[in-house]
Amino acid sequence: MRSSSLLLEAIKFPIEASNLSIRADQTRERLRFFPTMVGSQSIIEPLLIGLLWHQVAHQALLIWLVTLMLIHIAEMWSWWKFRLETQTVEQCRAWRFRFILYAGAVGSMWGLAAMFFFPPDLVYQALIICVVLGISAGAVTMNPIYPPALYLYLASILLPTIFRVAYENDAMHWILAAMLSLFTIVVLDSGRHLSRTFYMSLSQRYENISLVEQLTKEKSRAESASREKSSFLAAASHDLRQPLQALMLFSDALQDVAQEKNTRQLSVQIGQSVNALVEMFDELLDVSRLEAGIVEARWQNFELQPLLDRLYVDLIPLANSKGLDFDLPNVDWVIYSDPFLLDRILRNLISNAIRYTDKGKVLVRCTPCEEGLRFAVVDTGIGIGPEALEHIFEEYYQVDNQHRDRRKGLGLGLSIVRRVENLLRCTVVVKSTPGVGSEFSFAAPLGNVEQQLAQPFVESNSKYDMAGVTVALVEDDLDIRQMLAGLMKDWGCQVFAGEYAEDVLRKIDVAGSRPDILVCDYRLPHGMTAVQVINRMNELWKEGAPSLVLTGDTAPEVLQNIHASGAILLHKPIAPQRLKAMMYFSLHGES
Repeated sequence: MRSSSLLLEAIKFPIEASNLSIRADQTRERLRFFPTMVGSQSIIEPLLIGLLWHQVAHQALLIWLVTLMLIHIAEMWSWWKFRLETQTVEQCRAWRFRFILYAGAVGSMWGLAAMFFFPPDLVYQALIICVVLGISAGAVTMNPIYPPALYLYLASILLPTIFRVAYENDAMHWILAAMLSLFTIVVLDSGRHLSRTFYMSLSQRYENISLVEQLTKEKSRAESASREKSSFLAAASHDLRQPLQALMLFSDALQDVAQEKNTRQLSVQIGQSVNALVEMFDELLDVSRLEAGIVEARWQNFELQPLLDRLYVDLIPLANSKGLDFDLPNVDWVIYSDPFLLDRILRNLISNAIRYTDKGKVLVRCTPCEEGLRFAVVDTGIGIGPEALEHIFEEYYQVDNQHRDRRKGLGLGLSIVRRVENLLRCTVVVKSTPGVGSEFSFAAPLGNVEQQLAQPFVESNSKYDMAGVTVALVEDDLDIRQMLAGLMKDWGCQVFAGEYAEDVLRKIDVAGSRPDILVCDYRLPHGMTAVQVINRMNELWKEGAPSLVLTGDTAPEVLQNIHASGAILLHKPIAPQRLKAMMYFSLHGES
């Protein structure tokens, strides 16, 4: 039932607005083969006349040939004039009429040839039948594209041929007629299948196009939502970091002046809370910096032990607070990597292990391997179930922290690890058993001990002497500006501070001085940015000055803009001692 309805639809060949795209493609494909089909028949027809010249009346043959040639001329004229008109329903319907008209006319002429040019000589009968079969098979292979014209053409040729063969009314011709009938059924069915296959391929193509368009729209929506989320987080980060910077400065100042025991204890607790907030913001900042692509691996040969010592000193208090055994090896290996990114991976893995281990131990193993040296952070913690393993490197995902205990962080540690491992060209492998513990491991290449070794974790002997340094400080937040200016003056700096860059630069010019260093907030009043201030300083003083840009922004485009300016990027809130150190390093050209 389904097959017959499909055949009926193919014969009717409805052309509507809903199926215009497919019908237009079918029409264009039929027109693409049009010259080939007409040209091949125009060659075969005179050859057939030559074969039958001595078997059939010449006048009848010539009339038949001339008639066909006129039809072919009309076909080619229509093709040339209207071949590009396949865009609308009306144009496609006009071509449907022309295809059926020309197919019926040519098929009928061939059917007449089979009926009336059927010679008594059996050899010539066989020749005519072969020509008819060849034309029919060629029509199916070359033109399964437009079913109504195909069916009409085959019926117009084959049915008269079968009738004429059977008309001879002897056993041999009846058998031959039966064979022709079977061939007709087979060739029509083949044409139907080929036509259906072509139609389905077009349908699937447009379904795929529609699906791609839909996916593109959904992707666009998702990207738009992601951009909006990033913009919101960037704006929220900036707005929250501004008062947090002031809070950190006030907290440090309070700890410096607190004398009474209770006041001092309270100031320390305030400082700890501020530091906890800063750590959370720094995790968000790390993700933003990595997404912005401004973090680059700086490969160097260095001794591994100072890095492990630094990790031990920083993390042993956290392990002791939970009663855990914490062990790092003593090694004499030299590593070739970025020491600070390697520190970041190990620090995140170790702190994560301590965070999710309530009893037992956390240890780090270093073992030689084919890639160099394999680091393994092993714990006896809660472990990770198979269903959670594929999600642990996702942002904000945390195992066993549905209540979002802030002591367990934000769930960004492993997300940062995943981004950093790409920079270090390594892969973190996870093995875990729920209730038993976990192991996170990765490999780093060994360094060349014969080359000069970097000492990234050796503290400078300098006291960061800033006496006599002229500082241009541009900051629109009054509290932060006053606190920073006071700190810098305590360090011995000459400070020219203000809300507007032009005011600060004018003060310096009037004083007959020039800045040794610029410390500038990124976002300033009237839409000005620190990058514009840096450019302005370069115009006034050709050699320019080292620049530190303070910002609460985490938007990737902002980070990239600051990075491109050559300034040192510092995110609020920044501890006073770190600011002093970065100013010193910047003035002395240290990285």
